[in-house]
Amino acid sequence: MPEISDLLANLVKVDGVKAVALIGRDGFVIEQKTRNGKVDMETVGAIVIGGLHSSESIGNELNVGKVEQSMVEYENGIILSRIFPDGNIILTVIADQNAMLGNIRYQVSKFVPEIQKQL
Repeated sequence: MPEISDLLANLVKVDGVKAVALIGRDGFVIEQKTRNGKVDMETVGAIVIGGLHSSESIGNELNVGKVEQSMVEYENGIILSRIFPDGNIILTVIADQNAMLGNIRYQVSKFVPEIQKQL
């Protein structure tokens, strides 16, 4: 069975993906892989948690349930965060603006169960 680091290494090889990280609910990065090493994933981890809290507040206010996945498209990139079913781990993918979003979403949905088996 592949290790978490191997699974993340495969995910970062997906076209357009620049970095991936497993982030704990406390904002600390559990494991990370970057394509070029130029992404400060520790800072990203803290910011992702802040965004998650905001998204949860919106969900609670609108009574639409728990956050499962969050995606934000920026002028020069995409940030996709998938919350694991237990709510304590977040898989975050940073991709460039030309990445095929459907493929990234597919790959994330494929890798989450595999990663979850390793936790």
